[in-house]
Amino acid sequence: RAVSAPSPAWPLTSLASSPGAVLEAVAAKSDRIGCFGNKPVVFRGLCASWPACCWDVAAVSAAMPNIRVSLSTSGTFPTDGDRECPSDTMCSHAFFRQLHMSPPHLYCHGNVLPDTLMRDIPLPPLLHGCDVARRSIWISATGAISPLHYDLPNVLLCQVQGRKAVHLFPPALHDELAPPAGTFPALDARERIASTRRTDIKSSRGLYVEIGRGDALFMPPGWWHEIASFAGERHVLDPCSTGACVSIGLNWPAVGEAISLLAPWKDCTKYPILTQGDVLSKHYGPERARREMAAQVPGWNYPVF
Repeated sequence: RAVSAPSPAWPLTSLASSPGAVLEAVAAKSDRIGCFGNKPVVFRGLCASWPACCWDVAAVSAAMPNIRVSLSTSGTFPTDGDRECPSDTMCSHAFFRQLHMSPPHLYCHGNVLPDTLMRDIPLPPLLHGCDVARRSIWISATGAISPLHYDLPNVLLCQVQGRKAVHLFPPALHDELAPPAGTFPALDARERIASTRRTDIKSSRGLYVEIGRGDALFMPPGWWHEIASFAGERHVLDPCSTGACVSIGLNWPAVGEAISLLAPWKDCTKYPILTQGDVLSKHYGPERARREMAAQVPGWNYPVF
């Protein structure tokens, strides 16, 4: 069932003056995501007609008999305190049974969406012409938190069940948020997590939004975001539900092509700019990267932008 009719893009909530102060509505003058530039936008009801909004435990379990999950005693993912969250593979039915028990908290953390569920998330017209490189599924209970971090590609976070609260900060705050990285941008996801706590940054410098069932949030490359999950309810009046917080992430372009999209922010950081050699070293190891690039291009270790 559809939750609501799709509507134009609505504003994020600015905390500049007071909690809940609303910016001017963004008028969707184009049916392409590119017209919104490098700023986040929330779209109310964009995916409300998706069959995914009516998934139940049986439907998800049939498509994903086993689910790779992360475990966290604190509820924060992918790091639990100062260590990386351990992962495990669970039977889907066991995962949903244990999902609301704590500790430890369980999170289906960005698993690749199975082909059998693809038909339930038709690409919004807004993304037609975009080369969506990854479709991922996120399932959690209330209390799961993705700490303040940034991503390399564009992200359209589509909420199909439950809701999420998202704090966002612009890429210009990169150095102040102090990720433990040696370059900008960083290839390793763990090096794109802020060392500075969100609560130590004045809320007036960021944005806040809550997205519910059927809504979608566009986050451009480099925008910092912290996300808290709130599970949906499962009861006799709403049998088409998993009783969890379920989101679909659409990412584009592929990481290799996305790196250049962070170029507008290179003058906002004192971190060394990522080089071509860094990228190849990540994939092939430093020695092979050095040999292959040096043989082709003198001064092979140029910055990516």
